[in-house]
Amino acid sequence: MPGRRIIAIWFPYMGTERILRKTQHSLGKPVVVVAKKSQSEIISSISAAAQYKGLFVGQSLRDASAICPHLFVQTQNSYAETQFLKGICRWSSKFSPWVAPEGNTGLIMDITGCSHLFGGEDKMITHILLAYDELGLTTKIGCADTVGAAWALSRYSEKTLQNYRNGNAIEQEARATRSRSAKRSFKDIPNNFKITKSSKYFIAPPGKIRQSISNFPVAALRLEIQTQNTLAQLGLRQIGDIINQPRASLNRRFGLSLLKRVDQALGNLPEPISPLQPELNFGVRISFPDPIGLKSDIIAGIDRILDRLCSNLKKKNLGAQKVLLQAFRTDNTIGSIEVGLAQPSNSFKHIRDLMIIKLDDLNVQFGIDILRLEATRTEVLTKDKHIGHVLVGERNASRIEKNINPENLISKLGVRIGLENIIRLHPAKSNIPEKTYTMLSAAWSEQAKEWPKPKSYRPIQLWVPEIINAPDKPNPLSEFKWRGKIWHITESYGPERISPEWWLDDPKWRSGVRDYWFIQCNTGDRLWIYYAHGGLMSSGWFCQGKFA
Repeated sequence: MPGRRIIAIWFPYMGTERILRKTQHSLGKPVVVVAKKSQSEIISSISAAAQYKGLFVGQSLRDASAICPHLFVQTQNSYAETQFLKGICRWSSKFSPWVAPEGNTGLIMDITGCSHLFGGEDKMITHILLAYDELGLTTKIGCADTVGAAWALSRYSEKTLQNYRNGNAIEQEARATRSRSAKRSFKDIPNNFKITKSSKYFIAPPGKIRQSISNFPVAALRLEIQTQNTLAQLGLRQIGDIINQPRASLNRRFGLSLLKRVDQALGNLPEPISPLQPELNFGVRISFPDPIGLKSDIIAGIDRILDRLCSNLKKKNLGAQKVLLQAFRTDNTIGSIEVGLAQPSNSFKHIRDLMIIKLDDLNVQFGIDILRLEATRTEVLTKDKHIGHVLVGERNASRIEKNINPENLISKLGVRIGLENIIRLHPAKSNIPEKTYTMLSAAWSEQAKEWPKPKSYRPIQLWVPEIINAPDKPNPLSEFKWRGKIWHITESYGPERISPEWWLDDPKWRSGVRDYWFIQCNTGDRLWIYYAHGGLMSSGWFCQGKFA
């Protein structure tokens, strides 16, 4: 897009600097944030001091502690980091109305038509860097014509900047006086202002994208690790190497994903920016003059705030799919229970019944001062509901009136065992016996109205075909050996010929066309056997099911 200018803002130490803003920990000591991955703890964010010690993101905490024994370690709080980034995004809208989060540690800002308000791009970025510096955030900024190029500039450019010391830097300012940064006018910035050592910016001239990013590594295209490794093995280590290659060859080897990233970076493919929308908050709370602990008192408190919550949901025509109850205890700890609903609902009685079922899991301890109820996941209530690409019709009103709605039963079972553990079978269009049905989650699917009738009877039990010891001929059997004993056939009906799906390479059907027989043995067992005529595998007799 000609004339478009994009800023990519990267906070390389955001996870640790968020911690440093809330604690009195010294800025000069190494700080790391760790996340649990499998059975180990991995560093998810580091401070500048920790990086100076040789630590890096993705390193195990055990190795990091061996290198730097005096680490200040904090456990990662993904939700808090996400909310912190969203808060920065909303705060940054004073520079441009088009600001959106990018990943977990960055922002994308469209400054088209905004830079002249600050005296040009260079001065605008200077204002932005100063603002973030006063918030205690290390910042790297890239400016270019496209999102991809700006992102690459912010993370992979190398430029030495001069030190900036004027008494307003976050490390030089007393904690109690940092609030004045929000009141400072842009005009208060001195003419001799230079960016701090920890903050950098890089500007690509308009129309000079190719020249600006050609020497960057292929990782600057936001590619997957596997793709980066494959490109490196082929000797394509820089973006310029990829640009100079034939597109047809790249498409055959890597698909459209690689070409898409290249076109986005060069401006041949648009990449829109979606500003952060204000979130609807459906949370209510109640405070008590004295701590409560009895179950009846907690239920009474829930009744008061749940009625308000359901009323707020009805005003927006929304239904809750997840409801979180938080109990703020007298010892400054928080207990919580979460309830998931099979179908979105704003019914007071329905949600109340589910919460009472799980109320025994709430630990009261020394008493509860505050109860907070929040609908953490909501959905618009409509008469019709989309399940995949299928539009399901209106629910049966009579079942609801009789209070035998199966969705209510699924919700109650889901509270106890989890919604993901409740499944239902749906018919599938296939002649293959084991493919005539599919398993779907009961919470997010509708009950099948009609099951197609097969051409002949089907067994009630199906298993993986087992080899039968019998003559390798398609003629009806009189006896056979199976599961260590000899079976004598008294009656047989068939055959029913079923052909494999030739357009699919199913390893289970490489034995070719099957002739199925319904047989009854002298023991009373009624089995489903077949003769495979052979294909990629040899022919023979098999047993696959049992009738009632």
